[in-house]
Amino acid sequence: MKKGFYLRLALDGMRKNKRLYLPYLLTCAGMVTVFYILSSLAYSPLMETMRGGSSMKIVLLLGTIVIALFSLLFLFYTNAFLVRRRNREFGLYNILGMNKGNISRILLWETLLSAAFALVAGLAGGLLFAKLAELFLLHMAGENVGFAMRVEPMSIAAAFLFFGAIFVLLLIASLARVSLSKPLDLLKSEAAGEKPPKANWLFALAGVAILGTAYYLAVSIDAPLTALMLFFAAVLMVIVATYLLFIAGSVALCKLLQKKKGYYYKPAHFVSVSSMAFRMKRNGAGLASICILATMVLVMLSSSSCLYFGGEDSLRGECPYDLMVKARFSSPAVCSEETFDRLRAIIHDTVGGHETEMAAYTALDSGGYFDGGTLQLDGAALYTDLTTSAQVTENLRSVYILPLSDYERLSGTKLTLSPGEALIWSSGSTYAYDTFTIKGCRTLHVCGTLDKLQFKVPTSDTLVTTYFVFVPDWEDYAQEVFDYVKALDDHMLTASPRQYLNFELAGMSEDEQAELWSTLRDALYERMEPELYGLGVSTLARNRGDYYGMYGSLFFLGIVLSIVFIAAAALIIYYKQLSEGYEDQRRFDIMQKVGMTKREIKGAVDSQVLTVFFAPLLLAGVHLAFAFPFVQKILRIFGVNNTPLLVLTNVICFLAFALFYVFVYRGTAKAYYSIVSDAELRR
Repeated sequence: MKKGFYLRLALDGMRKNKRLYLPYLLTCAGMVTVFYILSSLAYSPLMETMRGGSSMKIVLLLGTIVIALFSLLFLFYTNAFLVRRRNREFGLYNILGMNKGNISRILLWETLLSAAFALVAGLAGGLLFAKLAELFLLHMAGENVGFAMRVEPMSIAAAFLFFGAIFVLLLIASLARVSLSKPLDLLKSEAAGEKPPKANWLFALAGVAILGTAYYLAVSIDAPLTALMLFFAAVLMVIVATYLLFIAGSVALCKLLQKKKGYYYKPAHFVSVSSMAFRMKRNGAGLASICILATMVLVMLSSSSCLYFGGEDSLRGECPYDLMVKARFSSPAVCSEETFDRLRAIIHDTVGGHETEMAAYTALDSGGYFDGGTLQLDGAALYTDLTTSAQVTENLRSVYILPLSDYERLSGTKLTLSPGEALIWSSGSTYAYDTFTIKGCRTLHVCGTLDKLQFKVPTSDTLVTTYFVFVPDWEDYAQEVFDYVKALDDHMLTASPRQYLNFELAGMSEDEQAELWSTLRDALYERMEPELYGLGVSTLARNRGDYYGMYGSLFFLGIVLSIVFIAAAALIIYYKQLSEGYEDQRRFDIMQKVGMTKREIKGAVDSQVLTVFFAPLLLAGVHLAFAFPFVQKILRIFGVNNTPLLVLTNVICFLAFALFYVFVYRGTAKAYYSIVSDAELRR
């Protein structure tokens, strides 16, 4: 054969099938572009110098891994569709005298051409848009950046290696698929029929039961940590249930519609319902994939945008004061007025007198399993009687034991309590018991409960229900609890005596407050040794840089992944419509010959598409609504308690996605109709 013969056949085959190949090539190039952008940003030198850069780098690297895995799975899906659509062509080549080795050369050239286009166009797009992405990302993180272009050789090499390996695997899969098929099977593959599946009511009911269980978990769980622990299990349940409902449940629905004579025996409905029932097993899997991708986009984009736009509320929740110092000591006996005065003096000297509105208190903090007014700190005994980690989380309590004198000083009120009595504030529901007992220590009589504290507490300290217990004899009771925990010799349990000093800062710039963190930390360690056993220093300014570095990059990643998943959903929809169009082409041609008009064909198309096309969108909306309580509780872990903002982001994201969905529907319905009718659709 002439030189370049197989190359020309490969080019000619791709040109004749451009309706299939163009979206595939653009998808490959787009995956390479996104992979390079995320990878280049992760390895950018800016990540080493900017505030929050380390957190941002981790998020971007995770995003790169997600894109890599998704690219692998999705390109296998699209390539399998392409090869399946080319089976008849390859079968014809075989009948005309080509052996499978000749066909393999054509596939080799097509793969090489696809890989070359994807890598060249994808990396060109990555280099073109990487700077724009960097500007957008750093703007969200509150950082300034120059306009100098930068190329990351490591990211280019990673793209070549990873996507090169993917195309090698795609070629192997294509060759295996063709080599294992008989020529006549390839030639008749498009004409081969498929028996209509029977309604599998067992699987359909299982899908309803699994989905109902996942929804129940979403609306019944109150504790944020429990919600986080069960979220991924609920996600897996929703995915399984979605596939069962679309594959088995959709067939059952078609069977029910066929039994309704008034609906079924109409030209439009008869054709569409019978066609759906004939191939619903395959269609159901595609529709389920679309629904899951849509749900991923909606949940990811709404939650990440809520995290970003609710940033200031979250920051103030996590760091309610401009400066917060938490000094830990070796025992309650060390927590004295003298140590407090020394801490206060060091902070005053370092801050330069800019601190105001001090809220200071002493506390012994611990936590354990709470039941019937008794807090159990013994970890070994704790897990002996419990069957699930969710049960543990629901009953976990964080406890702070404070001197009554601190409450009196902060509130300006005078209370009289005797030793063995206590006053309690609860971050959850009101404390409902007359006594409070730490197992192994004496029982306290609860004389009253507080509606609110006289100081602000970080949201991270109240993720589980938290009790602040005020006692008049703090030194004796705190030492009793401390000694009991120490005697347990359980490294997982602690009872930490701490002094908390919180300030607002006046007359200091944002940069000065951010730099204060390391300066004050060094000064405290230097001047408080050896009493100081541990130290925590937080400034709102430094937390702001870390916060927007983390959640700005999460929002950026949410946008990028949403674009990728939306494009993937659109491509699945497009290929689904093309596949159905080619399969229905002969059937509709026969119907036209027996008298069915183009108007009736158009009605049948609209009925078929509308019946199933919007089902993924509607179910994704239901998934999003039931995921709302889950997401709301998980966002509390990150300090976001702005429910109206979360509702708004959910509504906006759903409406925007629905608008996109309608746009895709109109375009793919036209493609389907043009195939089955051999004419352009004119509305």
